[in-house]
Amino acid sequence: MQYLPIHFDTRGAKILVVGGGPAAEAKLRTLLKTEANIVVVDTEVGPEIARWAEQGRLDWQNRDYKETDLDGAALVYAATEDDVVNAVIAKTATSRQIPVNAADQKDACKFITPALVDRAPVLVSIGTEGTSPALARALKADLETRLPPETGAFALKTKTLRDKVKLLLPSLSDRQRFWARILGGRDLSAQLRVSPEALEAQVEAELKEQDQSAGKVLLVGAGPGNPDYLTTAARRALHAADVIVYDRLVSDSVLELGRREAEYVYVGKTPGEPSIGQPAINDILVEKALAGFSVVRLKSGDPLIFGRADEEIEALQAHDIPVQIIPGITSAAAAAAAINASLTTRGTNKAISLLTGHDAKGFAEQDWVSLARPEGRAAVYMGVGAARFIQGRLMLHGADADRPVTVVENASRENQIIIYTTLRNLSDDIANAGISGPAILLIGYAERLSSSKERLAV
Repeated sequence: MQYLPIHFDTRGAKILVVGGGPAAEAKLRTLLKTEANIVVVDTEVGPEIARWAEQGRLDWQNRDYKETDLDGAALVYAATEDDVVNAVIAKTATSRQIPVNAADQKDACKFITPALVDRAPVLVSIGTEGTSPALARALKADLETRLPPETGAFALKTKTLRDKVKLLLPSLSDRQRFWARILGGRDLSAQLRVSPEALEAQVEAELKEQDQSAGKVLLVGAGPGNPDYLTTAARRALHAADVIVYDRLVSDSVLELGRREAEYVYVGKTPGEPSIGQPAINDILVEKALAGFSVVRLKSGDPLIFGRADEEIEALQAHDIPVQIIPGITSAAAAAAAINASLTTRGTNKAISLLTGHDAKGFAEQDWVSLARPEGRAAVYMGVGAARFIQGRLMLHGADADRPVTVVENASRENQIIIYTTLRNLSDDIANAGISGPAILLIGYAERLSSSKERLAV
């Protein structure tokens, strides 16, 4: 990040704009919304700037620029139609340590004015670090449609309610959690449209619940890692969470959707390495919930598929802690989508087995007889290390050595790798491709020639 986004207090500040043409006018359309004292210097200005001057909204100095114009300026915009002049002004302002913006000269700028979505007092600023103003404008247009006109009134009402909340919740962290529940646990667009009276009623109800409430735990599916695959319910839960307890395979881009103020607890397990045990994870969930926190137990994929959800649910229910489950897109579905394949196909397979390559005793035994049949289809989780074992068991029970197998590593992520192989070559091709996981083995699924997805074939 080269440019740090900040909101600058303009009350009573002198903002100097040098120039009176289209570039200056574009800057002024934003600056006139501030509470600054705006000074425009140029011998000629456009009709809009002249009109603003007549209305007393800015001070037009009808003359050439001089260096003393910089005196007392908090911000400077070099917005003449001459790049050379703008560069000289920018250099002088910089030497005097005055933040300066030079029109269409990124290297000369010490700050960049972002595109703004204005729902005063709510402002959303959008910047591309000068790389693509057109993209910033497109994002602004999109956000304009998403933020309802009532957004500003909602913000003003929360301002009036903050003192009451602060009185009852003197701790800053408690207040942050409180407002996260008001704003994060609901459909935001609908919430921003509620009347001031309805918002006040919500706050009153939440404060009463706060007095009585113990915590709760939400078992949330983080999906295969691509944040676009995250459900809306999961996003809301992350925003409202006080504590986020997460696994090794949860991606950073998904974690970033949680609040910065939340407590993050890593409980990842790495195959073959010492890691925290399930009883200890259960204890963390119970401890945090009994302390009154809203806890998200964030699991890769779907928490109900090889996520040991039952053990956590039983531990929580033993302490009468409320539990809610928010399913996620499981990795098998993401892997099938990556190769444009249906997991079940009429006339081919009436079922698919979701298997694990490992269990508590080591390599997991399965119904190899059924899986070895020509119609047998399976998605194997945690199967990379068990690939040779699976290969041997299936072939021992009569599976055709040329049965197709597709392996998808990091399904849905940018570093996704797909290999198409056969049962005979499965373990060797996994090793040759350098696949170490997380990966799904799709047994019985071949390459679809119509697929337009990127693939690595071996």
